[in-house]
Amino acid sequence: MENTLFSNAIALQADIDRRAKLASETKQAANDAAFVQMVLFIAGNQSAKIQGGTKKAGQFQSALIEAHNFPKRHAQTVASIALNKKICALVNKGLAGRTIENDANLAQVVTDILADNELTTVNKLKTYIAAPVDRVAKLLEALAKLESEEFESFKVAFEEMLGESAE
Repeated sequence: MENTLFSNAIALQADIDRRAKLASETKQAANDAAFVQMVLFIAGNQSAKIQGGTKKAGQFQSALIEAHNFPKRHAQTVASIALNKKICALVNKGLAGRTIENDANLAQVVTDILADNELTTVNKLKTYIAAPVDRVAKLLEALAKLESEEFESFKVAFEEMLGESAE
């Protein structure tokens, strides 16, 4: 028995799967390109020697926005990563004593330094430069947002977890 509706639904699912795979591959390629872009900016800053928080850093960010049509948020991300003291110190330490023949070689060495420190995505770079997260403060903030019923339920569960009586 041939059911056209079932056949069409199966064909549609195959199309959805194909498109989902294509979207995933496209997103991965975009993420890889964004990481390469950050590596190039970090390597470029090795010769430009721009310090974060200076007028030159502001001019760098403004140039990205005005002259190169970067969205403001992306320009801020580029500047915060490429000019970050922790990343610059890490790269400078890795470059110490090495002879770099050309820009391509510099970019590869910077990539290797970042990879050696497990900084292989833009998100990992952002996390690396972010202020340490106070996990207790985040937990207390989440608890403060609980409704009264949820908070009472939490108290009971927390007391049970600690092995105390909920009485």
